[in-house]
Amino acid sequence: MQRQEEPELNILKELVKRVSENVVVKTVLGEKTYCFMWNAPATSEAIQSFENRYECSLPNAYKEFLLTSDGAIIYKSEYEDDGYKLLSLEEIEEVTQEMKEDGYDIPNKCFCFLQCLFSDDVLLLDLQKERNYIIDGDVSYPSGEWEYIASDINTFFIRLCQCNGAMYWRW
Repeated sequence: MQRQEEPELNILKELVKRVSENVVVKTVLGEKTYCFMWNAPATSEAIQSFENRYECSLPNAYKEFLLTSDGAIIYKSEYEDDGYKLLSLEEIEEVTQEMKEDGYDIPNKCFCFLQCLFSDDVLLLDLQKERNYIIDGDVSYPSGEWEYIASDINTFFIRLCQCNGAMYWRW
């Protein structure tokens, strides 16, 4: 008898379902409260329009998230400069264009999808690649020196949750 594979857990989609507003995280240094704010969902038509306009295909896990929440604020604490902004489809276009206008050499089919709220750093999706398509947009370096993170989007967010919002990809 052949074993059936379980569908892969989409961590972003699960976060939207399970985390509303604030969550208390226990660490070795004590407890910390993080805020999670979700946007209204994107429509299938809006996602398809984005993909058609740029002749690309967003990762399936990310499309599933967008259909649940078209952007979000995650891991924002009340008293510190931290957290991340997952960009909405509209913001993806705006922020990517602004960075290009600011002189960053961002290739076609490469889009900013996450902003660090504590810096100007971004993460980008390189939609020309099938695997390991996330780029660490560290703005303290020229864009030609930005490095790929060895991860797909779902694995990236699983690890981000495991690290309680820490920038593990720079360790």
